Amino acid sequence: MSFLLTTLIPLLGLVLTVALLSYAFYARYIDVPNKPRLDRRVLVALCAVAVVCDAWLGLRLYLSGRAQQTRQDSAVHRTHRERFVLPHDVQYGELVIPAGSLINRLDPFDNGAPVQPVSLRGLEAVRFPQPVLVAGVWAQAMQVLPMRVELAQDQRIGPLYRYNTDTKEWELNKVVPALLCRQGQIALFQVPHIPYDVQAEVGKPAPDGPQARFLPSQWQFRNCENGPAIDVQPAHPASATALAPAPELLPPPPPAEPASDPSEPASGAASAPASAPGA
Repeated sequence: MSFLLTTLIPLLGLVLTVALLSYAFYARYIDVPNKPRLDRRVLVALCAVAVVCDAWLGLRLYLSGRAQQTRQDSAVHRTHRERFVLPHDVQYGELVIPAGSLINRLDPFDNGAPVQPVSLRGLEAVRFPQPVLVAGVWAQAMQVLPMRVELAQDQRIGPLYRYNTDTKEWELNKVVPALLCRQGQIALFQVPHIPYDVQAEVGKPAPDGPQARFLPSQWQFRNCENGPAIDVQPAHPASATALAPAPELLPPPPPAEPASDPSEPASGAASAPASAPGA
């Protein structure tokens, strides 16, 4: 059926159209004795079939062009959301990424809608507007794969882990407990695997927001190096128009302070009478 709709009918329409045009030229301009002609009813039937087939071909070309334009528009919208400035704080796993952070991400599940809520799914790299504490170190930028953290200041980082070739595991370095690293250096971490149900998530987007599998408290510090700064591409000029707020990704509000007992005077009020005699 697919071959009939996609190939046979359009091809039949083209063949009939060429044949009918050739016959029209023959009937109008070729003058020969006893010139054979098609029966009028046959000619009308062939013209009707050609019109239907050509109309179907035109519809397919139109739908194909429209689908191609939709794919191009979707690709543009996805590109807008691959590089953007975070409009509000976002809870990503254990880490609160502050507003103003420059985000680079690649989400294969982005359907290319003109506007979508802010998402950090597929996070690749981020540059913070101010130093952020990540895995116990003050960072100014972070790359996810491989895990690299650009240090925002000089700091002593520990505990230090080393790879044991005998046990094939990372273990604490008992000889060198910590390293003194400089601002601008890159801290390298080993990220332990977080088990999850792979079969249940086949074909589904990974969890985002507070449920994201992003747990810096489990990272194991390996080393500091003088590698190049983390490459975070600038935001796309039209990224702001392609994003909508995502309240479900906002970090939880801080706990409210306990209300003071109205029967007890406030500390400021209690000190005021003491200073009155000296006034």
